[in-house]
Amino acid sequence: MLEGLSPRKKLVLGALAASLCVSAMSLAGSKGLRRLERLRADIERQEQKNRELREENARLARTVRELSPPLQDAALEKAAREQLGFVRQDELLFKFE
Repeated sequence: MLEGLSPRKKLVLGALAASLCVSAMSLAGSKGLRRLERLRADIERQEQKNRELREENARLARTVRELSPPLQDAALEKAAREQLGFVRQDELLFKFE
């Protein structure tokens, strides 16, 4: 099959075959497509964490605004109940876990 080809064409085909082998090995290797997929998954996890932290920051900013002067009685009572576990004297507290 290769007997009828010139040495130059054989060299080109050999170089092509070698480059295909090297390309396939680099894509399939530990630093190839698998690493790319791991990095993409890491990026997605980090973006999700960033979204959660932005939501938490927004919630905390709202709490700060509500508890800043002028104080709102309802906001102050809500913070005391949620964060400190306060209850009124005429109330019973039931905790379910």
